[in-house]
Amino acid sequence: MDFAYLLNILLRRKWLILGAMAAAAVATFFFIGQKPERFKSSVVMATGIVNYKGIKSDNSDAFVQQYQIDNAFSNLLEFAQSRSAIKLVTIEMLQHDLGAEYGKISEKPFRQANLSLANFSEEEKKSLFAELQKINLDSLEEASFSPQFDFLLDKVARAYGYDNDAILRSLSVKRKSQTDYLDIDITTEIPALSQHLVNSYSNRFLTYYFNLLVRDKRQNVESYTKLAKEKKAVVDSISNLKFEYLKQKGLPVLGKQSEELVGQIAKLEFERQRAAAKKMSAAESVSRIKKYEGDRESRDAREIQSRLLEKNNTAEQMERVRELTRKNAEAGGKNEELAEELAAAKSELEEAMRSSARSQGRPRNEEGKKTKEDLYKDRVDNDLDRIEAEESYKRTSSELYTLKNKLSSMVVSDEVFSRLQAEQDNAQLEFDKIYDEFIKAKLVLENAENPLSIVQNGQLPEWPEPDRRTLLSIFAAIVVGSFTVIALFGLAYLDNTIQSPDLFKKYSKGLSLLGTIPAIPVKGFDLERIFSAKNPDASHTTFRENLRKIRGQMLASGAGNFLIVSPKSKEGKTFTMLSLAHSLAFNNKRVLMLDTNFKAPLPETFTDEATANKDILNKALQDHGLAEVFQLKTKSAEKSETQLVDILGNTGIQKSPAELLEPEQFRAFLADIHQHYDYVLMEAAALNQYSDAQELVPFADKVLAVFNANSVLKTADNDALEFLRALDGKFAGAVLTEVDARNVA
Repeated sequence: MDFAYLLNILLRRKWLILGAMAAAAVATFFFIGQKPERFKSSVVMATGIVNYKGIKSDNSDAFVQQYQIDNAFSNLLEFAQSRSAIKLVTIEMLQHDLGAEYGKISEKPFRQANLSLANFSEEEKKSLFAELQKINLDSLEEASFSPQFDFLLDKVARAYGYDNDAILRSLSVKRKSQTDYLDIDITTEIPALSQHLVNSYSNRFLTYYFNLLVRDKRQNVESYTKLAKEKKAVVDSISNLKFEYLKQKGLPVLGKQSEELVGQIAKLEFERQRAAAKKMSAAESVSRIKKYEGDRESRDAREIQSRLLEKNNTAEQMERVRELTRKNAEAGGKNEELAEELAAAKSELEEAMRSSARSQGRPRNEEGKKTKEDLYKDRVDNDLDRIEAEESYKRTSSELYTLKNKLSSMVVSDEVFSRLQAEQDNAQLEFDKIYDEFIKAKLVLENAENPLSIVQNGQLPEWPEPDRRTLLSIFAAIVVGSFTVIALFGLAYLDNTIQSPDLFKKYSKGLSLLGTIPAIPVKGFDLERIFSAKNPDASHTTFRENLRKIRGQMLASGAGNFLIVSPKSKEGKTFTMLSLAHSLAFNNKRVLMLDTNFKAPLPETFTDEATANKDILNKALQDHGLAEVFQLKTKSAEKSETQLVDILGNTGIQKSPAELLEPEQFRAFLADIHQHYDYVLMEAAALNQYSDAQELVPFADKVLAVFNANSVLKTADNDALEFLRALDGKFAGAVLTEVDARNVA
């Protein structure tokens, strides 16, 4: 579709677009102005997703992929806005407001119930409040209750504006840029409510998240506690069986004497462990002192070697100076090179002596280091401690062996007792293992940390949120205007009618266009007034001038007989023929409109009008035997001196022209008519439905096709278009009727 045509449509509909935009802007401005003020309070919460995993700002821990962080934040945001998390806030807010209503707390309720949103009885509200008082939100691990409670909770919460949908509408949870923080906003109509609600939500979410995080750990502690109790009960039951068995047998049991032996054994066990530890410690100390002694000997050897080297270097330098002095004396001090070499040697000797002096003055042992004698003494002391510890270990082991044998002799070697003892030992072993696991699970639970933490609590908002009335009104106008433009473009795109000459050429595949006839109001349509020289109506002027353009081409063609056709009916053939006839008449041309559309003849009131040529027309019809085909004129003449257009209708015989008209006879009739008329305009039935047009073409000098701008050229019209193209020079061109004048500009 032509882009200029689309722009033209927008220009024509500019007031519609501007009106829609203005209406949208005004409606938005008014609607926002009616809304109550809103107050926002915010909480900043650290998630631990970034820093907790080791991601730093310098990308030093880049092994954690960015998509993992994004996925973790997405999961957390989804969980933060889940129904279970919101339900906890709903419960807390209802606990507050209902508690304030029933005098359980000294504060005032934030909201009153709106029964138009959800109707409930006072008994239902009291029943819900009684259930709410039983809920401890701090220890809640699962926000699931009975269906009856959930139904009643949702109904009452909806009336107070604390239901899931209402809280979600006022809640905003999002990540704060690329940081580790979440930005939690609550916007309500009451400043104190915004602050209380956002803090309640944050604390509830923090606690609920931690409870879910340690739920498995708590279950582990509970499981191990239960198992430990069961195992302890087994140990105690076996111990009681042992006591009863020995009592029945009259055998000694672990009384005061055996208890003293057990105490001595425990004390010796402790001493033996301490002796073993002391032995290991002394042996380690001896080993380390030996290493220190080795290191000391190596360091002393290096120091002695360094001193010897410095001493030898000084002696060599002194010998060199004496030799150069002797040579210089033999030369009488006149050898400059020898004198320079002697001076350099003396300088090196002085440097060597200063270095040797510094080395000689340095202490042989660094401050804080032990002497070899001290190290040897420490090694001997530790070795003696080791020997003493070994002797103590052997002695305590021997005493333990004696005491254990003595304790064993106090208990009879009985088969039943041995079995019970074995069972008790196994049960005790299992209990010890379970108890160790219990201690570990309890430590894990106690050391568990919540990765979430509140960085900034919600503050009482001082100012309402800006309503952005002007901005939103402008945005609404732009949106509505855009949708209107899109709708107009869509309608224009879907509109396949031939609204303009360019579209006609496109859809007709290049069929020549003789001209266009703009749409004109039917009411008050008067061709005499339209073609008058003093016509003030601008729309009539366009209509008249377009007809004159077509008339000029008709006059230039030199043809006298014009056949007016159209692909389908109701395209405006009769209107076009009538308009062209009067246009020619205003050019002082005599025109006969001959109705050869036998399938849809013109009404008799339209055709049997007064004419000065009544006798001529009737005589021609009778002379050529066409009186039964065309209507004879019956009315008398009026204003014969100015009338230039006559209309000759047919009798409505449902036959084709070939069946009604003898070719030679009809040609003779047309020739006779042309003695009195300059132009004969004939109208044919629709090309798509009838063969009339093809049969009338031989009697016409030119064929003029009429198309309506509101019609759509479909596949069924292709044959008609091909027929018109096949006429070649006989085809005068097409006329496009009912064209919007703005589509032609």
